[in-house]
Amino acid sequence: MKDRARIPIFVASALLVLILISIGQHRYTLKGLEMVQEGYSWVERITSAPLTFFSDIWDGYIYLINTEQQNVVLKKKISALEVQNMALKELRSENDRLRGMLEFKKAYQDLPLRPAAVISQDITLVFKTIIIDKGSRDVFYKNMPIIKSEGLVGRTILVSPNTSQVLLITDVNSAVPAMIENSRVKGIVKGRGDGNLTLEYVRSDEDVKVGDVVVTSGLAGIFPKGINIGTIRSIKRVEHKMFAEIMLRPSVKIGRIEEIFGIGRDVAYSD
Repeated sequence: MKDRARIPIFVASALLVLILISIGQHRYTLKGLEMVQEGYSWVERITSAPLTFFSDIWDGYIYLINTEQQNVVLKKKISALEVQNMALKELRSENDRLRGMLEFKKAYQDLPLRPAAVISQDITLVFKTIIIDKGSRDVFYKNMPIIKSEGLVGRTILVSPNTSQVLLITDVNSAVPAMIENSRVKGIVKGRGDGNLTLEYVRSDEDVKVGDVVVTSGLAGIFPKGINIGTIRSIKRVEHKMFAEIMLRPSVKIGRIEEIFGIGRDVAYSD
């Protein structure tokens, strides 16, 4: 653009030279040429100054436009990389969970474990249930024990060909025959509906301590013996009451369940 701005200056200078030559003043030609040169210098400065100014503005504008476009492209690339990073983190997390399930299955080869994934969770206040992606076609059945590597999750209560509904141990309708792992004191673990558990029907004079692990007893023929349920978090012994008030912390983080195992029928439930 700057080169185009010089064309009028060259034209004006050429006209001045032609005028001086046509007058015939040969002796003043050199001086005239000097004047033309000086005039050309001033004309160039005066004429090119605004053109240079606007040219610089235009170039700056184009530069800003290009920079803005580059920024847009870079932001898109950064967004794409952030999404890819999140996807990779989720894949790593899923791989870790599946690897843990595989190791758990290898460690308990005597149990007929069938894997499944959680596809939805009941968010109402009536029941604490989850829906898994396996049903009768995958040999899942009603009252099938559902576990994770950390411990007991619940049992199936409804089974369709392709899905099953699982009643969680934290539901108020859940009752699991249990015992304290060390002392072998027996009781019933019930859900409170708030994410916690209680161990009921344990006499106040029994040997029970905070931190004791509670497992399934195998009685009633639903849950196999020895599955981790939770740990005792508090004990309250009330005078003149036969049974202690015992609170448990579930071994499984119920609100974060994604994959589970169903236990098949061919398993010993108690001694």
